[in-house]
Amino acid sequence: MAIEPIAALRPAVLIKPGSEAAPAGPGRAFAALLDGASVALQRADAAAAALAAGNGSVAEAAVARAKADVELEVAAIAASRASNAVATLLQTQV
Repeated sequence: MAIEPIAALRPAVLIKPGSEAAPAGPGRAFAALLDGASVALQRADAAAAALAAGNGSVAEAAVARAKADVELEVAAIAASRASNAVATLLQTQV
Protein backbone atom coordinates (compact mmCIF):
# COMPACT_ATOMS: atom_id res chain seq x y z
CA MET A 1 0.00 0.00 0.00
CA ALA A 2 1.45 3.34 -1.08
CA ILE A 3 0.53 6.52 0.72
CA GLU A 4 0.40 9.54 -1.54
CA PRO A 5 1.70 12.85 -0.17
CA ILE A 6 -0.82 15.57 0.58
CA ALA A 7 -0.78 18.40 -1.93
CA ALA A 8 0.09 21.87 -0.68
CA LEU A 9 -2.91 23.66 0.80
CA ARG A 10 -3.74 27.31 0.26
CA PRO A 11 -2.99 29.55 3.25
CA ALA A 12 -5.89 30.30 5.58
CA VAL A 13 -6.67 33.97 5.04
CA LEU A 14 -9.94 35.61 6.12
CA ILE A 15 -9.45 38.74 4.03
CA LYS A 16 -7.36 38.68 0.90
CA PRO A 17 -5.42 41.92 0.51
CA GLY A 18 -6.35 43.90 -2.56
CA SER A 19 -9.23 41.60 -3.51
CA GLU A 20 -11.93 44.20 -2.87
CA ALA A 21 -12.37 47.58 -1.32
CA ALA A 22 -13.10 47.59 2.39
CA PRO A 23 -16.82 47.85 3.13
CA ALA A 24 -17.91 51.30 4.25
CA GLY A 25 -19.18 51.34 7.81
CA PRO A 26 -19.26 48.76 10.58
CA GLY A 27 -22.64 47.37 9.52
CA ARG A 28 -21.45 46.54 6.04
CA ALA A 29 -18.17 45.17 7.38
CA PHE A 30 -20.09 42.80 9.68
CA ALA A 31 -22.39 41.81 6.82
CA ALA A 32 -19.33 41.04 4.68
CA LEU A 33 -17.92 38.96 7.54
CA LEU A 34 -21.16 36.96 7.74
CA ASP A 35 -21.21 36.50 3.96
CA GLY A 36 -17.65 35.19 4.10
CA ALA A 37 -18.59 32.76 6.86
CA SER A 38 -21.56 31.57 4.82
CA VAL A 39 -19.34 30.94 1.80
CA ALA A 40 -16.80 29.12 3.98
CA LEU A 41 -19.56 26.88 5.37
CA GLN A 42 -20.76 26.10 1.86
CA ARG A 43 -17.22 25.17 0.84
CA ALA A 44 -16.86 22.96 3.92
CA ASP A 45 -20.15 21.23 3.12
CA ALA A 46 -19.06 20.70 -0.49
CA ALA A 47 -15.72 19.28 0.63
CA ALA A 48 -17.46 16.93 3.08
CA ALA A 49 -19.90 15.83 0.38
CA ALA A 50 -17.01 15.21 -2.03
CA LEU A 51 -15.24 13.17 0.65
CA ALA A 52 -18.37 11.13 1.29
CA ALA A 53 -18.71 10.49 -2.45
CA GLY A 54 -15.10 9.32 -2.61
CA ASN A 55 -13.88 12.28 -4.69
CA GLY A 56 -12.29 14.46 -2.00
CA SER A 57 -9.58 14.14 0.57
CA VAL A 58 -9.79 14.12 4.34
CA ALA A 59 -7.24 16.93 4.55
CA GLU A 60 -9.22 19.24 2.27
CA ALA A 61 -12.45 18.57 4.16
CA ALA A 62 -10.78 19.12 7.53
CA VAL A 63 -9.11 22.36 6.44
CA ALA A 64 -12.33 23.68 4.90
CA ARG A 65 -14.21 22.94 8.11
CA ALA A 66 -11.49 24.55 10.23
CA LYS A 67 -11.59 27.71 8.09
CA ALA A 68 -15.38 27.85 8.44
CA ASP A 69 -15.08 27.39 12.21
CA VAL A 70 -12.57 30.24 12.46
CA GLU A 71 -14.76 32.59 10.42
CA LEU A 72 -17.80 31.74 12.55
CA GLU A 73 -15.80 32.30 15.74
CA VAL A 74 -14.60 35.69 14.50
CA ALA A 75 -18.18 36.66 13.61
CA ALA A 76 -19.43 35.52 17.03
CA ILE A 77 -16.73 37.52 18.83
CA ALA A 78 -17.49 40.62 16.74
CA ALA A 79 -21.22 40.31 17.47
CA SER A 80 -20.54 39.85 21.18
CA ARG A 81 -18.29 42.89 21.36
CA ALA A 82 -20.79 45.03 19.47
CA SER A 83 -23.57 43.87 21.77
CA ASN A 84 -21.49 44.65 24.85
CA ALA A 85 -20.64 48.10 23.49
CA VAL A 86 -24.30 48.90 22.84
CA ALA A 87 -25.27 47.65 26.31
CA THR A 88 -22.58 49.84 27.88
CA LEU A 89 -23.81 52.88 25.95
CA LEU A 90 -27.39 52.23 27.01
CA GLN A 91 -26.34 52.01 30.67
CA THR A 92 -24.47 55.30 30.54
CA GLN A 93 -26.19 57.98 32.56
CA VAL A 94 -26.46 61.39 31.02
